[in-house]
Amino acid sequence: MKHEARRVVTGHDEQGQSVVLSDAVVEAFEAAPAFANRIWSTDSFPTDNADQRDGAVVIETLPSNDGSAFYVVDWAPNSEFPEHRTLTVDYGVVLSGVLEVVLDSGQSTRLYPGDTIVQRGAAHTWVNPTDEWTRTAFVMVGSKPLLVNGEEVQPTM
Repeated sequence: MKHEARRVVTGHDEQGQSVVLSDAVVEAFEAAPAFANRIWSTDSFPTDNADQRDGAVVIETLPSNDGSAFYVVDWAPNSEFPEHRTLTVDYGVVLSGVLEVVLDSGQSTRLYPGDTIVQRGAAHTWVNPTDEWTRTAFVMVGSKPLLVNGEEVQPTM
């Protein structure tokens, strides 16, 4: 499987007309056992659509409290991504294959093509239980610190 994603970015020309600013392939970086393509990211809310920076490089990993990030992620066959927690709300969709989310409570749910997940700061593991690659898309949005039973929960990523 080739771990890349095409990214088309729109904007405006000098006359204020809407135009395609770029149409290119985004190469993936390894986040074993997955490969992630950072499609776009922001470091503020609301974001500035006049910002000329390439959104793929605005942030290094995860968004700040006021930021966001959009990833296409390929999960290796028969793999497990270690348990982690982020301070983001993540909107995910399975594009192909099967992905299982396993929560620290032991509860697990399998997601199939077209299924979505809203991940809200929960400690979780990602598992691809099949012999095929799984492709997902995730939008991560920064959130306020998470309080559970009056205690601030710390991210592990």
